[in-house]
Amino acid sequence: MSSSSERSHRSRLKALLGIPLLIAALAGPAAAEKAGHLPSRGGSEPAHATVAGSPLTILAGADHSFQILNDQVPGTGQLYPSQGTGLADMGWIVRAGGVLYGPDFQNHEAGTATGGLGTVTPYGAGSVSAVSGSGSEADPYVVVVAAPLAGSGLQSRQEVRYVNGRNYFSKRFTLTNAGAEPQNVSIYLGGDIYLAASDSGIPYLEPASQSPGGRDCGGPRGNNDGYYILYIPQTPADRYTGTGYSSVWSQIGSGDLDGVLAPPDCIDNGAALQWNRTLAAGSSVTILATTSFGEIPSIAQFDITSVTPAAGAQGAIVPVTIRGIGFANGMTVSFGNGIAVDALTVVDAGTATATLTIAADAPTGFRDVVGIAAGGNLTATLAQGFQVTGAGEPDPFTLTRIVPASGVVGTTLQATLQGTGFQPGMTVTLGAGVTVSNLVVTGPTTATLTLAIAATAVPGPRDVVASLGGKVSAALPAGFLVIAGSTGEPPVAQAVPALSPASLLLLMLGVFGAAWAIGRR
Repeated sequence: MSSSSERSHRSRLKALLGIPLLIAALAGPAAAEKAGHLPSRGGSEPAHATVAGSPLTILAGADHSFQILNDQVPGTGQLYPSQGTGLADMGWIVRAGGVLYGPDFQNHEAGTATGGLGTVTPYGAGSVSAVSGSGSEADPYVVVVAAPLAGSGLQSRQEVRYVNGRNYFSKRFTLTNAGAEPQNVSIYLGGDIYLAASDSGIPYLEPASQSPGGRDCGGPRGNNDGYYILYIPQTPADRYTGTGYSSVWSQIGSGDLDGVLAPPDCIDNGAALQWNRTLAAGSSVTILATTSFGEIPSIAQFDITSVTPAAGAQGAIVPVTIRGIGFANGMTVSFGNGIAVDALTVVDAGTATATLTIAADAPTGFRDVVGIAAGGNLTATLAQGFQVTGAGEPDPFTLTRIVPASGVVGTTLQATLQGTGFQPGMTVTLGAGVTVSNLVVTGPTTATLTLAIAATAVPGPRDVVASLGGKVSAALPAGFLVIAGSTGEPPVAQAVPALSPASLLLLMLGVFGAAWAIGRR
């Protein structure tokens, strides 16, 4: 039998041991981690650039990962781990040759819960540019990320764009096969979403664009009220998923998303998109996607993303293909003064065709392409989506755009040049420090080329100049931007969320109560 002093000692010990448990319980989510969370390995977190916009602040990592803050939900990251001020569990992932390439999640400062991915080969040493642009519609914030996929012959490049005032930001992810053989690849964009200020949400799919994501559990069900995070495939995706976060990572790790939305229960959820492509040797593929935070943006329901061809001469009749989201019979499209749109036909939800009749006196220059959805409740604008050029036979030799329109010093990228009157034998220059090679004219309006930007190239805008036979030339003034490399910002120590006044009061009462219990024994 135990003595009274031994019982008293054990009682005091139990009370003392209970204090940390009490503190942990009262601290709640600030001290707890979800199942499957792995702490940081302690290596250097990849560099990142910070787009300090409004309402969104975007952290774009050199490993193609992200963290997003929304000033409408202050102090909380919108991706797990939300309590850190570094990169989180969202990013671009590529499967090629049986290898899964992705962000260096396990060296992120706040750790990761992406264990379901299985074995991941982090991208090779990547670069992230400084932020350029002013954040306006005409001059959006831009960050460029470039990273190799080690041993694969593949190169990745991403342009992140944001316009102040929007609750969404866009991403243009380009994968280039620099190898000698074709490759089959799967490209994924996914994330462990943290809706508003909660790690739980209701899986949601925006039907018009097939955009998976989630809605906060407190929002009314069955309508568009509430807080949403959506992955919007501006390039139509082959598959999607919207389900528990661990299942999202497991599906990517196994190779294919299931194309299923989980039941509308309040769960710890995530979402992802998948694109399957075959890349010929020397070719590239570009995927466009947007991620939104808050109310459902109109571009998730109706949008125009491209017009092909992107130019036509005065007096010409030009058949065009229009691509976008949410197309339906009854929609209308306008190309501005002097262009009649005839025979507009909706092929499917992402494609329409039309015939443009361009008046002989139509003003030359770029036009916004404006669409109005069936029913007239949504409008979409493709800024400077079409150009009217001067009349002439053959088509005048012009340059209208280069895609991508920027590159980081010390990188090599594949680009597409658009214009009119292209012919074999044309040459292109972008000034000192940018070497042009592999120029291939693929048609009278398009050409592909490789740009090698020297590490010593002077950052700033460049004129794109093309010549035909040394006699005819065309220019795109300031059409390309050389961006300085950046090591990004040093990681910031993880912020520990402060307790609310009520929780702090409870904590103090609990500690005093435990101390009183100890003292009275």
